[in-house]
Amino acid sequence: MTLNAVAAADQEQRPAQPAAVPVVARKPIERLWVICSFVASVLILVAAFLPLWKLELVAPQYPKGLFVTAYGYDMTGDIGEINQLNHYVGLRPLKPENVVELKLFPFGVAGILAVVLLSAYRSRSRKLRFASAAAAWSLPIFTLLDLQYWLYRQGHDIDPDAALTVEPFTPRVLGSTVVLNFHSVGTVSTGFWLLIAAAVLLTAGPWAVRFLRDSWNNTGKVVAAAAAAIGLLAFIGAEGAATPATASAAGSIADAISRAAPGDTVRIGPGTYREQLVIDK
Repeated sequence: MTLNAVAAADQEQRPAQPAAVPVVARKPIERLWVICSFVASVLILVAAFLPLWKLELVAPQYPKGLFVTAYGYDMTGDIGEINQLNHYVGLRPLKPENVVELKLFPFGVAGILAVVLLSAYRSRSRKLRFASAAAAWSLPIFTLLDLQYWLYRQGHDIDPDAALTVEPFTPRVLGSTVVLNFHSVGTVSTGFWLLIAAAVLLTAGPWAVRFLRDSWNNTGKVVAAAAAAIGLLAFIGAEGAATPATASAAGSIADAISRAAPGDTVRIGPGTYREQLVIDK
């Protein structure tokens, strides 16, 4: 037997080698996104139990003002007194137990939390990350739009046979509105700003952390970047915490001025104030 024949026979006896299977490298887990998702989830969950919006009504007969505080699931405050006033001018009474949005709010929060946590579990999916940020933004945006629509209906569904006649009006969800001798001021509250913080975190959180980290690695200084981040957080905190001083809440114009910081706005509600003022700010 020749050498070629032996080699051929040996080749026939060897088992066939399996074909090489290409290995596809999986994308690494986005750890920054996972962290931001969990922090945003906590912010949303805490915000769900905090007030989202407040309305103050000021009038001469109510020198201390009337207040309505809106949570995602309820409304509290001087609802009884406001309903008595609404009866005289033909407006619908406030009945939080009949508001469908308040009943659906817990389910909406649960759905948004599910999307955010799912995007943390599947952090490699850009579509899920985009959906998570969009879902987080939808909650504060829908809250303001729904409140404004509710205020519009409240000011346009008027009983023509009421004791007092008032033209249809639209109270502002943010800012002041004057109707008859009432001055209303609408402001967002702590829970709303936590929702905004969660949405910003999901939108730009990982990018901001990488930017600060790269700035530190490249230059060893992150003064400009840190200053921008701190400035943004300070602006959000100041907008959420600062409420213009009102004479109604303070009891007098002098008290409101004494409580106000330099540069603050002091709102004076309708009425007669007999007092001496010293403005030294």
